Amino acid sequence: MIENPIESHPLSASLELMLFEHEPALVHQALGFGVNVFLVDWESRDKAGRQAGFDTEINPSTLDNLRKVCAVPGAKVWCRVNSWGPWSPEEIESAISAGVLGVFLPMVRRVDEAERFLEVIGGRCEAAILIETLEAVAAVAELARLPLSRVYFGLNDFAISRNRQFIFDAIKEGVVAHVRKELGGIAFGFGGATAVDLGSPVPCRRLLEEMARIDCQFTFLRRSFKKDIAHRDPAEVVRGIQDYWRVLRDRPPATVQADLSQLMAVLEPRCA
Repeated sequence: MIENPIESHPLSASLELMLFEHEPALVHQALGFGVNVFLVDWESRDKAGRQAGFDTEINPSTLDNLRKVCAVPGAKVWCRVNSWGPWSPEEIESAISAGVLGVFLPMVRRVDEAERFLEVIGGRCEAAILIETLEAVAAVAELARLPLSRVYFGLNDFAISRNRQFIFDAIKEGVVAHVRKELGGIAFGFGGATAVDLGSPVPCRRLLEEMARIDCQFTFLRRSFKKDIAHRDPAEVVRGIQDYWRVLRDRPPATVQADLSQLMAVLEPRCA
């Protein structure tokens, strides 16, 4: 098992919540309930085959979607393109031309893929990658030396790369914490958030506690969040996440350790 070190660090004042959304009307709504960072998802190549049999979401959008979302006043927009291939330069150019704040490159396997990605971007927007393969985890020390704006650890695809069914194995085994530590000052995120009192099979509050412990700066809002706000005031849900994040800023080491033990107790039966 990889060591799960408890780091001493000041937490960011708030956790950046990045909502997967490509409908301008829904982006307007989200701005009203306190979310202003959005990810328009283009990843679709080979994804259906790779994720067959796993509980994942494939909902690719278009360049037209991206342009319209980028045009929404106050929206900070990112785009996730497809994994690196001959199509990548054109996709990246299209995303930049639409006005994105940054681009995510998924399924990185080799350092040279990230290097070529950065070359194409050429400093014109922020550059981020998803670490979600065994190869990327093995190369994390080299990836950490690149001028990346942020890195997200993809639990779903990492589990698939190891032929695991339970995506949270990577947390239990310390892989996520190890990757985060290796990345140093690069902004980092994993998992997702929803109402603090909800979340299944791992409660959201337990994931937020681990995000705080290993020094995350952002996370995603996806299916669980959208499902849960259908029956709640979304502004209250977002405030609840940020209020709990502020509580986590002030935890003494003993509480951090106790919260970690609670998370491991949730994960242990599923990872056995």
